[in-house]
Amino acid sequence: MGHRVNVLLEEAVWQVLDKAPRGERSRIVNAALSQWFQRRRRADAAGRMDELRAQLPDITTRQVVKWVREDRERGG
Repeated sequence: MGHRVNVLLEEAVWQVLDKAPRGERSRIVNAALSQWFQRRRRADAAGRMDELRAQLPDITTRQVVKWVREDRERGG
């Protein structure tokens, strides 16, 4: 179900959108907003991951190799 909204567009944006066929305008705006929200969610998630990563202790490649070998020896 769609929802009708009123938005104020900058003149330059309107000039581009006004060239689109009337039946396509809503789909164009909806697709653009969907992409923007998806990028925003991903950027927010990446920021949260960076914050968590900063709280973790540094580990060496040697330690990672040791853990992998131990896991393989256990049959994991």
